[in-house]
Amino acid sequence: MTAWQTVIIKRPYFPEHPTQEERDFQATEEYILRFYRWGPSECDELINSPPVKSSTSFGASLTPNAAIQAKLAILRAKRDHLRQEVAEKDEQLVYQGRIQRELIEACAEIQRCSLELARANTALERSRKRAREGPYTP
Repeated sequence: MTAWQTVIIKRPYFPEHPTQEERDFQATEEYILRFYRWGPSECDELINSPPVKSSTSFGASLTPNAAIQAKLAILRAKRDHLRQEVAEKDEQLVYQGRIQRELIEACAEIQRCSLELARANTALERSRKRAREGPYTP
């Protein structure tokens, strides 16, 4: 029955303790904003800022910084979507593990019942055999 067991590793997410991938993403974002800005008028507050929705249409040309901001916003949205998918998969794994535990418990119960039934059949056969042989006379 050990083949049916599943090991579930739950990794909770704490926003105040970012993962290595998030730290790498943040460093890349800061690098892009620092070294690929066009003009001295940009401020450093763009770093760590929430994603900005672009109000320009797809046909309009974007400034290089706006294009980078748009790409970063897309990457953030993709990251958030992937986090949501991971959370859903974790929930499914927990549910699957619970179902597998219930299945193992049901199989064990079936084995116990089968053993009890076999003992009862053996006792019944003994009593029938004694009944056929007649009363015991020493």
